[in-house]
Amino acid sequence: MNYTMAYLDNLPDWVGGRCIYPTFSLFGLGTCRIVIRPKYKEDIGIHNHEICHATQYKRDWFHALKYKFSAEYRLEAELEAYTSQVKAYNYTDISQAIWIVNALVKKYDLDYSRDYLTERVRGLL
Repeated sequence: MNYTMAYLDNLPDWVGGRCIYPTFSLFGLGTCRIVIRPKYKEDIGIHNHEICHATQYKRDWFHALKYKFSAEYRLEAELEAYTSQVKAYNYTDISQAIWIVNALVKKYDLDYSRDYLTERVRGLL
């Protein structure tokens, strides 16, 4: 996937990074713009997370639409991205990743129980 990387603070307060892409791509072509807060410039985990989203976009022309309109798809996309992120951190215990559960509960408009999300995140480790 082609992408550009920028380090800017013009993100919502609760966002550390974001992969911005068109609504759909033509034949899988397109460029994502990854924006990461400057304070996370050296954080390979957050880079991996956003690059994973860029890869998801390339893999599925309608990724952005499915992400927006399907909570199930959104959860699976985020779990894949968080998997690539936690690999960089070498987490071994759910207590290290509870912040991911909190993010899934608060940030992604998902209608799943905290217990279910905790088990799904535990599966990433």
